[in-house]
Amino acid sequence: MNNKELFINGFLEKIAKQYPQSSNHQENINLAFEIFGIAAALDKPFQEIFDKILIKDKSGKRSGSKDGGIDGIWFNDLGDYFEMHVFQCKNAPSLKPNELDKFRGDVREIFVEGNKIGKGNIDDLVPFISEYKSISQSGKVIDIKLYFIYNGNNVDANYANNEYVFNSYNKADLFFWIYDSNWIYNKLGSFAKKKREKIEFTFHPENSNFSLLDNQALYTYSIGNTRAANFRILATELCELIEKEILVNGTFDMLFEENIRQYLGVSKFRANKRMNETLNSEDAVLFPFLNNGITIVSEQIIVPKSAQDGKYNLPVVNPQIVNGLQTSRVLYDIYKVESQRVKLKGVYVNVRVYESKEIGLIEKITDATNTQTPITNKDKISNKDFNGFAKTVFHNEGINYITKRGEGFSSAASEYDKHIDSETIIKFWYATFYEEPEIAKNSIAKVLQEVYDASTIEKHPLEDLFDGSKDSPIYSQFLAVYRIYKFIQENRTRTVRNETVKYSEKYEHLAYSDEMMAYGIYKFLGITLSQYSIEDNLSAAYDDTAIVINSLVEKNKIELEANNKTFSFNGYFKKPKCRYDFNKEKGIIESDNLIEEIKNIR
Repeated sequence: MNNKELFINGFLEKIAKQYPQSSNHQENINLAFEIFGIAAALDKPFQEIFDKILIKDKSGKRSGSKDGGIDGIWFNDLGDYFEMHVFQCKNAPSLKPNELDKFRGDVREIFVEGNKIGKGNIDDLVPFISEYKSISQSGKVIDIKLYFIYNGNNVDANYANNEYVFNSYNKADLFFWIYDSNWIYNKLGSFAKKKREKIEFTFHPENSNFSLLDNQALYTYSIGNTRAANFRILATELCELIEKEILVNGTFDMLFEENIRQYLGVSKFRANKRMNETLNSEDAVLFPFLNNGITIVSEQIIVPKSAQDGKYNLPVVNPQIVNGLQTSRVLYDIYKVESQRVKLKGVYVNVRVYESKEIGLIEKITDATNTQTPITNKDKISNKDFNGFAKTVFHNEGINYITKRGEGFSSAASEYDKHIDSETIIKFWYATFYEEPEIAKNSIAKVLQEVYDASTIEKHPLEDLFDGSKDSPIYSQFLAVYRIYKFIQENRTRTVRNETVKYSEKYEHLAYSDEMMAYGIYKFLGITLSQYSIEDNLSAAYDDTAIVINSLVEKNKIELEANNKTFSFNGYFKKPKCRYDFNKEKGIIESDNLIEEIKNIR
């Protein structure tokens, strides 16, 4: 399966489950393609497409039987005139001229000419026909734009006629567009990352009370193309920013999107606990002395030339809190309980705001300002593009792919029954596809360092895997790794022929050999990734690997005992010897061109 199929099929399965309209699975997949295609064209969320744009019957169901061959309509009010976007979507690989002619003709007859003769299957279009008439009668012009979206390729050797039909019918000057699956795939970024609605917020920096002669509120400067402003605000104002983010975007997650950690709570995280205790004590007014403050990166800051009514206001556009998530959330947890807000009276927070769009600088600022808790390489890669696309692939499979510390406890996590940490996936990818099980077991820090380097350093050997391209083979490999890992974890106790077999008792090494087991299963099943979805194949690979490793362990025990030495499971599986022994036993010859081979595994 190529990446295009991986992403598109994943979305279709997810949408079909979210908006089931039929008892027939394939019909739901076809309907899901309608939602998916229209969402790609309009850059709108699936829910809005289903609620407002998809053609449905009076009961709110999408049947498709009385829609006149039209799948969706959206009227875009541009003030002086309207655009009417009309969609037909086909979950099929071929372009058919008769379908395109009928689509174009039906829209013209039903809307432009108002001809319903012989159109007995348009009951579900009535609300849209009424809207069209209402706009027309108001005297405003309506530009009709037609979109035919299909799950095939405009250039395809198996459907040679597609290219001719596309060139004949796709006419932007006539407001008729044909979009294929490649076009949808290229739009993937808008699905993989939820679009943030624009946030405009004005900070009200507090004037200095240090000197009556100089009551400055702002300390501003610039270096290169980056501008900076430093100031002090009431803690409640920071909470108002969070409230506005929730109001506009439905969640505060995107306000902290560039932060390398999620909220860690106050019960277990010592720094947050102490912060909360301060705010609940008479020392609350000392908060700006005891706290490092907030660091914000914004697309734009508007620095006032002078005070207004004795105050300096600082408007910002699309602020991102890159350091201070913990502080912000501790304050907001108090603020959101109205009866507790009095605790924040007279409490101030120090703020640094930078205007910059340079990703490299943002990363450096994030890195340098997060000093309360150590920054790990897992933190550094949490916002990398490859992890964002991986998250999308896993979420489409119904798996919560956790990239940040604390993310597993977020409200969004409750939507999933299955969870996996990105660190675990990367670790076991290193043990399997990268064929270094002993390093994966011995040093996760080394594994994550290499992945971080691959995601940031040009010409790194693994750059093509972790550079954040949606075309990287890493996503399908990650899914295969997940299936190996879950099988290993779930099969320590297994039912075989109606008899429960405790493999962890049968093979003592299973308590220590997860990475080697994963490596062995991978080498058994090979590079055809579809094999990892078949339970019987995983079972056969698991049994074979467990037996081989057990044999190797017993041999090493005997050798060491003969030399009056004690065998250590951890010691054995953390050294290259375990892999060399396994490869020799299985007749595996290591590749001299491993990285290039990995790049071709999909």
